Amino acid sequence: MRAPDKKERLQIPLMYAFRDAYEQRDATKRQDVRVDGERVVADRMLLRQRGTDEALLKRDLAVDLGALVDTINLASTADLEGLDYVKRSIVNYGLDDLTHIVIESSEVDSIATQLKSAILHHEPRLSPESLVVERAEDDEVNQRVRFRVRAELLSKPLDIPIEFLAEVDVGAGKIILPRLPGSA
Repeated sequence: MRAPDKKERLQIPLMYAFRDAYEQRDATKRQDVRVDGERVVADRMLLRQRGTDEALLKRDLAVDLGALVDTINLASTADLEGLDYVKRSIVNYGLDDLTHIVIESSEVDSIATQLKSAILHHEPRLSPESLVVERAEDDEVNQRVRFRVRAELLSKPLDIPIEFLAEVDVGAGKIILPRLPGSA
């Protein structure tokens, strides 16, 4: 699959409209502007018609993936046995609590499965068929376990390949996304 060129306009995800309205602080402003009786198309509508670029899509993905790995899910604090719908719902958003894991334990390998499952359940912009999470080289000096994540960001007219590292800081029990495309 070919990658989109830098000037190609890509379809904007629905969530972008909410994020943009929040950033612009204009969600409650009336958008029905008229000049000489003619309706003026609002900037948000123009952006939707024009499309967006790869950098903006990656930036929004970076924000949401950062939130996903920074959140501890409900299953870490409550028994969800027999509550399969709750396990898969937004109520169980995030990852398992990682504070009890040590770098030498066998539980470290389960993090890849947990990360892949969380992405599959809560990040619909990444193609499930293309998602690969595999263990990469470890940084034992800093007590970090690394996982390489590869996927395709679903977009029209073309999907965008994404690859990044997810570093598990075992000492802090957190996942860090140091080189996520689109992050600042």
